[in-house]
Amino acid sequence: MPRPVLIAIDASPAHRAILELAQRYCRPAEQTLHVLLVIDPSFAVHAAPTGYTEQERDQYPAACEEQRLAEQAVAQAVETLRAAGFECQGRTVPGVPVEAILDTARTLDCELIVMGHRHLSRLGRLLDPSVSAKVIDQGQWPVLVAPMQAS
Repeated sequence: MPRPVLIAIDASPAHRAILELAQRYCRPAEQTLHVLLVIDPSFAVHAAPTGYTEQERDQYPAACEEQRLAEQAVAQAVETLRAAGFECQGRTVPGVPVEAILDTARTLDCELIVMGHRHLSRLGRLLDPSVSAKVIDQGQWPVLVAPMQAS
């Protein structure tokens, strides 16, 4: 029986390329897809999707909006993949992206990770190391990478 596939996205519109790649190489009848979006811990109001209190919205408007956008991106990704015939689950988690992606892949016993890669200059890579490169270097899973535009 095939093992699950982890799809790591962000909340940008560019994540659609990752979903298209997953749909091209995964088989609906054979694989369960798990969509993961890692939120910077400083913007994570709650560990799990939930409503925000009025006090939280007043005290942490940027964090509430960031988490809302992340949850919305995951919900839309899951909807897209289910419409394409996949069994799919999604979640947002606070944490360091590389660690969260690798931990989730390990926990789910994934056979593949699908994620994006931004085209950065050498200086850009030096200042903002590639998450996909770190996942490839540190992980034990094959990684299918969708090229994305630099942000």
